[in-house]
Amino acid sequence: MASFNTILYQIVGERIKKRRESIGLNQNDLSEKINIGRSSISNIEKGRQQPTLHTLFEICKVLDMDVQTILPTYAEVQEKTSSNTNDLYTIFLENIDVTDNSRKVIENILNNTKK
Repeated sequence: MASFNTILYQIVGERIKKRRESIGLNQNDLSEKINIGRSSISNIEKGRQQPTLHTLFEICKVLDMDVQTILPTYAEVQEKTSSNTNDLYTIFLENIDVTDNSRKVIENILNNTKK
């Protein structure tokens, strides 16, 4: 089962990615605006890298959002922590680095194999 911290940072990363994509920024654009590497943005979005509070505020500033909107509640993290996280999809996401397009293709394949 994934740890509380792992799930916490995955949720934060998912929310950052969702907002970034909704306003039409790619990872490179965001990384340039806050002066960190694109791979750091990728790792933050995947929950692999734990950004500093300062970095979170910088990301939120660029994405025009309040930092509170990316922070999950304790209950949200706890719910995901207690669910079964050892499925093929989760194992894949935690261990493989691929482009966003490749990830979507692989997600579709893995989701179809769950049925």
